Amino acid sequence: MTGIGCDSGALETKVVVLKDETVVAYDITPTESRPAEAAQRLTEKLLSDLRIPLDEIEYYASTGWGGKFVPFDHSDENPALSISRGVYWVVPTAKTIVDAGGVSVMAVRLSEEGTPLEYRINDKCASGSGRFVEIVAEALELKIDEVGDLSLSVPVKERVNITNQCAVFGESEVIGYVNRGIAASRIMAGVCYSVGTGFSTIAKRLGIKKDCVLIGGVAKNKAVVSAFEENTGIQLTAPGEFDPQIIGAVGAALCARDRKEESYNDG
Repeated sequence: MTGIGCDSGALETKVVVLKDETVVAYDITPTESRPAEAAQRLTEKLLSDLRIPLDEIEYYASTGWGGKFVPFDHSDENPALSISRGVYWVVPTAKTIVDAGGVSVMAVRLSEEGTPLEYRINDKCASGSGRFVEIVAEALELKIDEVGDLSLSVPVKERVNITNQCAVFGESEVIGYVNRGIAASRIMAGVCYSVGTGFSTIAKRLGIKKDCVLIGGVAKNKAVVSAFEENTGIQLTAPGEFDPQIIGAVGAALCARDRKEESYNDG
């Protein structure tokens, strides 16, 4: 069977095409407050590249912040269920998930069968999210894909201390460091450490059990990953060869496929 999964985030939209047990294509684009347009644009692009007409897609599911706005006939999947299904598919030994998104963070504890037992979410302030890292990187005129390595190059004693838990005041704090002539690398190291520590705090409240898998766009930031591991004493497990940002979309597709197969069996 061939299907599509879409994770419509507040900042970025991710679409995957799943054929049997293989992700045959995926893409990521800025949502720009237009979840329906972003999802449709990506879906049409991927299907065009694969030369697959939309009417041959057997299931289509969405999840995330803008999931209910995604077009076409589809199901809107619960985010905790979607990321649990996606992670369990790629890491069957996973017991804890931390989904580090652009504006929110979710930690999920899994059963032996990969179903979510409990979760915690923090979506009150962007200072604990990937968006805060992006805001600071833009202000310091740094490329986001260079931030992780740059931050890790800074000795622990030289990274600045980011104390504010509000994105607005946190940005003001960063501006203060800039005006004092503090190096961009030291500021960025402090920001990444602050964000990674925040992720670990949410996971600790849930109760971290191995294997712990970090997904979402921020999982690509080595400095944030390092901060999480430093504060928990647990080495994170990578989601196989998959881009950690697409796991929610994969999980949404798998949830829809599961129901499709169940309906076939019931019929």
